[in-house]
Amino acid sequence: MDVVHQNNGPLTDHTLVAEIDPPKGVSLNGFLDTALNVRGRVDFMRVTDSEHAIMRMSPLAPCVTLINKGIDPVMIITGRDRNRISFQADLLSAAALGIKKIVIKEGHDAAEGDQPVARTSGDLDLTSMLKCVAALNGGKDLGGESLDGGTNFDIGVSVELSDDVNANRKCAESFAEFEQYGVTSVTLGPTYDLNVVEQFIPFAEKTGITLYSSLMFLKSVTMVRYLNNLPGVPSIPQEFLKKMMQAPVKKDAGMQVAVDFITELASLGGGTVLLAIGWRDRLPEFLDLIGR
Repeated sequence: MDVVHQNNGPLTDHTLVAEIDPPKGVSLNGFLDTALNVRGRVDFMRVTDSEHAIMRMSPLAPCVTLINKGIDPVMIITGRDRNRISFQADLLSAAALGIKKIVIKEGHDAAEGDQPVARTSGDLDLTSMLKCVAALNGGKDLGGESLDGGTNFDIGVSVELSDDVNANRKCAESFAEFEQYGVTSVTLGPTYDLNVVEQFIPFAEKTGITLYSSLMFLKSVTMVRYLNNLPGVPSIPQEFLKKMMQAPVKKDAGMQVAVDFITELASLGGGTVLLAIGWRDRLPEFLDLIGR
């Protein structure tokens, strides 16, 4: 039975999406437990595709498991590990299995993951992936051959953010191209800098594309400092580092920071994606704290 929202606060009607990683193994029990614990408390569930280049089960089986439980999943699919043939093949399989919503993304570099010697395909960028999906939705493959039944995907795109304002603006300007391929939503990579998110709002409004922000839970002060030393990604403002350092209960610091920040995110865009990286078991606790 779905859980009813508990209050009428500002986050009650805010669209929330939970990203859940498939298992690193064949047992779907833990994955399904998480999904059922947040069912009715979030608006959508997304199943990731070897996120951060960490090898996991393909999202196909977890998505089918959710469908069998009466949950309409969103399947993330990356171009990192696929060429044009396998990308189209996996999408046809997804459609045949009842998956209706997808989010496409380029995917993190394999060198960042748990098998850094893996080679990426290098065959697909966002534009080529969008061409593939648009062709399949039109009843043809990328080579122009007619399909024995086309797809009808609701298409989302996920993009990474940069610490370079010009790079972010160039990304925002791509919304016009996304619109031409039938994209209905764009998800921004995680950031605690509202100025970065605000840069994308006019482009979303102009195209009618739903804009999702991403909220990543900060586990520790060490994690914040590590992220702020990574080149090319938006820095976490010092105010959040101070909140983490001054928190009376260190293990709950990141959770409370996220609770405070999501209220600000709720005023921007069409919704928020919860990235419970490594904190899957605490996702229900977070929903409790925000009254969902």
